[in-house]
Amino acid sequence: MKHLRLLIVTLLSGFAIPPEGMAADLKCEDLKPGIKSLKVMNMQPLRRGKVWLEGEPVTVFQTFCDLHGLKSEEAEYHQKNLILKTRFAYKPREEAKAVCETRKSEEKLTSTFSEEARSSLDDFCRKYRKKDFDAVLVFDASQTSASAKPIRQVFRLYNSKGFPSEEYEFDPSANLETRTAYKYDPKNNLTEKTDYDSGDNQLNRETYSSDKITASRTVSFFNENNQLSKKKTYEYREDGTLRRELDITYDSAEQALGKIEIACGANGARETELVFQGDLEKPVYEFRYSHKFDKNGNWIEERKTKLTLYEDKRFEDPKVSPQIVKREIVYY
Repeated sequence: MKHLRLLIVTLLSGFAIPPEGMAADLKCEDLKPGIKSLKVMNMQPLRRGKVWLEGEPVTVFQTFCDLHGLKSEEAEYHQKNLILKTRFAYKPREEAKAVCETRKSEEKLTSTFSEEARSSLDDFCRKYRKKDFDAVLVFDASQTSASAKPIRQVFRLYNSKGFPSEEYEFDPSANLETRTAYKYDPKNNLTEKTDYDSGDNQLNRETYSSDKITASRTVSFFNENNQLSKKKTYEYREDGTLRRELDITYDSAEQALGKIEIACGANGARETELVFQGDLEKPVYEFRYSHKFDKNGNWIEERKTKLTLYEDKRFEDPKVSPQIVKREIVYY
């Protein structure tokens, strides 16, 4: 459930909007104007003559958002079958501390409670009881019982400047799954995010850097052995829209396996995608994108068509279906 952008923190109703890429992945997609819900449908195209129709949805992801741009509920479907539905309950600082106090009360009522039975969340509550933290409780939304317990609990600690410093994610049994540590530069820009397992072994690490001269932002991804595995660079226009995206993957020796170059139009939507292998100078594949937009300028249909390259010529195979994604957006 891990799923990037420099930290944007806004204090709203006592709860801080987290940096994108955090363990709980709480932020809704940043669309203008703000959205109440977003449904993303991956379609199964059907061919009629020489035309590819959109067909029926194969997978559907639906997200409901609050006024602060945070997820309140999300659901995943395969065709018409519900796979998972979750609900998010945000606990600002005082309520998060109350969650810990409630656990203490439950311990006192349990005569069999012992050091061996104590969960890592109990340890967290003891260790950081005087610290500044908030929490997010994730519930299985298919359970309507008021006594339903969360399937995930995420507790976030803050540094002296009010920015998230650490994040602890606990499983349904309140045992620690991952710990995430954040680092910042003197201007409070997020520079590094590292995920650790319950034994404090590194799972992955991401570093963030920006270049004002080239108006670009780079995210580097490292694996559990701290080896570079991927690098993504985003280049922007003066108005802030995405102009170009470069994605490079690396092998265990940190040698380039391949790269993807994506060019975007004036509105930031993807137009072309070039796929390279190894250090080859010419792409092996090219994809072209086409979009339909709503009145707010956000795309509601995206078609990605694969082209075959041969002797500097491009061919579209009419037998190869395009990838079609549709979006239904409800705004505030």
